Amino acid sequence: MQMKRITASEQIYKEMHSQIMFLELKPGEELNMQKLLQNAGVSRSPLRDALLKLQEDNLVEIFPQKGSQISRINLKQVEVERFMRSTLELAVIPLFAKACTKEHLLKMRRALEEQKFALEITDQKAFLNADDDFHKVFFSATGKERIWDLIQSQSGNYRRIRFLSNQVPEILNNIIGEHERILNSFSEGQMEECLLLDKKHLTKLIAEIDILETKYPGYFE
Repeated sequence: MQMKRITASEQIYKEMHSQIMFLELKPGEELNMQKLLQNAGVSRSPLRDALLKLQEDNLVEIFPQKGSQISRINLKQVEVERFMRSTLELAVIPLFAKACTKEHLLKMRRALEEQKFALEITDQKAFLNADDDFHKVFFSATGKERIWDLIQSQSGNYRRIRFLSNQVPEILNNIIGEHERILNSFSEGQMEECLLLDKKHLTKLIAEIDILETKYPGYFE
């Protein structure tokens, strides 16, 4: 089967999306179009298409005749995206509890160990990716991976604030312990405990927002 060839605009979109998610392009940062064109090595048209798609994702703001900038993190959208993630994940957990095998638990354990290693070497990208790998098992094990993909595609504000929160030690250090307790609860077949732990895990960001707004005031709208 022949693989679909990625277009120039798709490649630019993919690269800029990653840079925005990992705050290499910071909220509120103005975009230098000439520099973007030079870095991408393309004409203006593919770059414009990529920016329009990022605008649809609420990650870029385009001001006609004035320029473009990375969207600041919208806290109302963060809550909408967090609510979607929490609602869908908590609905999947009872299904996962029935479908769960040793192999699934092993995948979660591997993701947790990758998080621990990422924490040791201060690799925040790897830490967040391993965090996602841990939770993705709930969806892939139950045939609901498409729902996970939907969550990821609609969670630009939520994912950015999660990455931002991982840069605050008092927040970061709690995540490993929370994942340990969730994994242990599944291993012991304690579904009610799993639901309580995961709900607490997915709602704690609400209490962390004040810390993040104080530390990074220019990142929020």
